[in-house]
Amino acid sequence: MIRVVLVDDHALVRAGGRAELEGHVDIVAEAANVGDAIDVIAATKPDVVVCDVHLPGGNAPAVIRG
Repeated sequence: MIRVVLVDDHALVRAGGRAELEGHVDIVAEAANVGDAIDVIAATKPDVVVCDVHLPGGNAPAVIRG
């Protein structure tokens, strides 16, 4: 199954993403800011990261650069 990390600073958005994706993919972690996103991506090695563009501590490119 495809392993996914959800990254968004709004818990409601993460919950909605989880609700839509569960059963289709394996949600392995969630994060609400750049630092946590980098940490969970490194720890879980997902296949896909669904990431908000604007986050506390930076933005999606900052997560990509990790």
